[in-house]
Amino acid sequence: MPKIPDNIVQRITETAQIEEVVGDILGWSPATPGGLRKTGVRYTAICPFHDDKHDGNFIVYPKENCYRCFTCDAKGGAVTFLMEHERLSFPDAIRWLGRKYNIATDDIPLNYTPPPQRPKPAPLPPLRFKRETVAASMRGVADTVFVKWLQGIKGWNEEQRARIPQVLFDYCVATSPHGNEWVTFWLITHDGTPLTAKHMKYQPNGHRAKDRNPVTGEKQFATDWEHAWRARQRQYNAENYDTSGRTLFGMHLLKRYPEAVINIVESEKTALIMAIAYGEPQKSLWLASGGMTQLNRNVLAPLITQQRTIFLYPDMDGIEKWRNAMRVIGYDRMSLADDTMRQLYDPTFDPPKADIADIILRRLEHPDTIKQQQEYNDDGMEEVLKAYPPLRELHKIFKFYIAN
Repeated sequence: MPKIPDNIVQRITETAQIEEVVGDILGWSPATPGGLRKTGVRYTAICPFHDDKHDGNFIVYPKENCYRCFTCDAKGGAVTFLMEHERLSFPDAIRWLGRKYNIATDDIPLNYTPPPQRPKPAPLPPLRFKRETVAASMRGVADTVFVKWLQGIKGWNEEQRARIPQVLFDYCVATSPHGNEWVTFWLITHDGTPLTAKHMKYQPNGHRAKDRNPVTGEKQFATDWEHAWRARQRQYNAENYDTSGRTLFGMHLLKRYPEAVINIVESEKTALIMAIAYGEPQKSLWLASGGMTQLNRNVLAPLITQQRTIFLYPDMDGIEKWRNAMRVIGYDRMSLADDTMRQLYDPTFDPPKADIADIILRRLEHPDTIKQQQEYNDDGMEEVLKAYPPLRELHKIFKFYIAN
């Protein structure tokens, strides 16, 4: 076939409207479940490029004439969409668009039908673990370096110290096959399905430990994943399973506490410390994203479906990134607790990347560092408290820590 002239390619790509092309392929909601639907100036759909179950990860931007999935990172324009989704070559994608927009491309007639698509590979079954596996791994967790440090924090009062074993049990904190310097945080879905677990190495002072990368020789935080470890042990063939599933740490507690306000932090360690510090999970539940870049609509989907009230507590260096993530996610019952973070934070004593747990522990262990009688900013809070009564107790606790 002759080469399609560059000016024709340019004319077609400039004429093609991404929302029309995607709508033709995926269908339109509500006529097609999971199809394209208009949300403001954008369009959303179930992502066709991964095993997506929640509308909102895949976004089409008419103004920019492109699409992107914020879970699997599929992105591009109309031509890319046809090449990736319909398995068309570049010339056939241009001819497909030429036929749609009545633009002749070359000596191929407008009613040209591209060759049959290559069959899409069948989706891999997701890797899942048994609950009995989780339960067995939790035995002996009190002997790990991490838990010994947690129990040894001097700032705990008697009530907080008594909570530690129950919090560890509730969050399914476990031992690791790598030894007692490591601790395991299970990731379990809102319906109780264990997806995988994160193994992390800690020092006796509660800080993450580093090991040398066997390839580069550089030091890096020592982290491993349950599914990756088991694959190395040849307990299963990783090529036969989808191991990409993720959820928030502590998500399995949603069903137990259906009325709780949800507070999301970055690290699993922070979620545990806050749960110990404040208790009352029926009113205020602490979950962790597992990192600054892991906050997206896909992992938040169960919370959004349940219309939970969400407050975000990023590390001090992640406030703007999570503010941007909020805009992308577009959930109206989610707020950034940056005012609380900034009022509790003291640059004299807290590191630049401090998280909410660092600040609270500093205030518990060293009350002499607390500024005298700081005033809590109540502007606008009364309306929030009326709308979300479970937040009132947490609000009182923060006021207490600021004023005392």
